Amino acid sequence: MLVSSNTYLIFIAILVVLIVSFPLYARFVKKQNNKYDIIYFLLLLILPINWYTPTVYTITNCNEYTKEVLLFSTEKDGFSFEIGRKNYIINKSDKTLFFENVYYGNNERQEDEIDVEIAPNTIEKINVVTIDYLFTEPDDTVSTKSNGATKTALYCIE
Repeated sequence: MLVSSNTYLIFIAILVVLIVSFPLYARFVKKQNNKYDIIYFLLLLILPINWYTPTVYTITNCNEYTKEVLLFSTEKDGFSFEIGRKNYIINKSDKTLFFENVYYGNNERQEDEIDVEIAPNTIEKINVVTIDYLFTEPDDTVSTKSNGATKTALYCIE
């Protein structure tokens, strides 16, 4: 099931409110001490839910796209979308797209980091959590606490 990114954020916010409401009610209204505070650890579930929920970008033209979130595995346009740590790019434009990894500092290409050319009217699975530069020019330098960083970029090939 695909939902818009705004709907997904509202869903996560409602989930957080539901998790937090009962312990807060018990503490401040019923005046019970730490009896239900263990429920706060349910908030830690938000991290894996958010980390393993793929984003589906539907590109209609350069700089024109929709961003949806995949809640459950589904099939669309004859392609199977699965849950996991990845993004999907649906290129419905007449331009070729290019996804690349941008390396800063001492970082070098890893085995699983590949650059992908996405032809018009195709769907591509990208094994990254986020796309850092979406139709914008990557920065020349980035500030890191270590020796380097790897960022990702998606842009049109004119």
